[in-house]
Amino acid sequence: MRVGFVTNLLWDRYGPFWVGLLEAAGAEVRLPDPERVRKVWDDPRLDVVAGTAFRRAVAEALALAGCDRIVAPALNPGYEGSRGSAQDPFVARFPEALAQAVPGLPPVVAVPADLEAPGLAPLAIDTLQMVAPGPAAVRRVWQTHRASARPPRPPGGMPEAPPSTDVVALVGQPWSLNEGVERALQGPGELVVSAARFPPRALREEGTRVEAGLAPTDAEALGAVRRFARSGTVTRVRMVVDPASGADAWLARRAQAWVRRPFETVPPPDLGAHEDAAASTAFPED
Repeated sequence: MRVGFVTNLLWDRYGPFWVGLLEAAGAEVRLPDPERVRKVWDDPRLDVVAGTAFRRAVAEALALAGCDRIVAPALNPGYEGSRGSAQDPFVARFPEALAQAVPGLPPVVAVPADLEAPGLAPLAIDTLQMVAPGPAAVRRVWQTHRASARPPRPPGGMPEAPPSTDVVALVGQPWSLNEGVERALQGPGELVVSAARFPPRALREEGTRVEAGLAPTDAEALGAVRRFARSGTVTRVRMVVDPASGADAWLARRAQAWVRRPFETVPPPDLGAHEDAAASTAFPED
């Protein structure tokens, strides 16, 4: 079975575990080929998507249309609300929105981007049954890989800044932040410290304490804003905001209301469609 993976949204959080699990069960894993993604970039089916990150993710799914299944991350698993960014169905329930709004795709398999999400074990077993030849193989693969079902360890902490350095806190939706973005948005005389350095669960808990009912990804982003706003070393807050995303605009307004120091918004840097993915594997024409 050919199983394709969407890699543009929180790939480092969910991708390695699920790839290893399904490969061990005998799946032929395929990641989006950049050339195919470029070819579908102007496909009219992408017009229903707001925001560059999600447009790239949907373009990846279209580029993987020759697979038997597509695995896509649930960014807010278990969240049933519609506040803030979750008013966008692609933010609230990305796999379901992808399957419903974009015709011509193979069945979409939803997996949580958060490996601490409840119900991971039964979901993994159900997903293995799609690939593995029988119950004994499912049990063997799960027993071998279940210990890997844990979130990656973030870099952690505030690095020590050299004297006369402007310490800039970099915040935004979690899929907008990675090491490449951090490097690209660091100017002369600055030390940019990204929210991606901190455990997502701790940031979500902080955001929820201040404002209940938020989608987990909004709580994570705003929890980072609150944490940085309390830091005595941070001199300014810089937020990555996609001009094409209404969800990002809502988040920026809420974040600015929480910050009592210089605050600025910047568009996502152009790193290429797949620089933030773990890898991109070309595959032969079907």
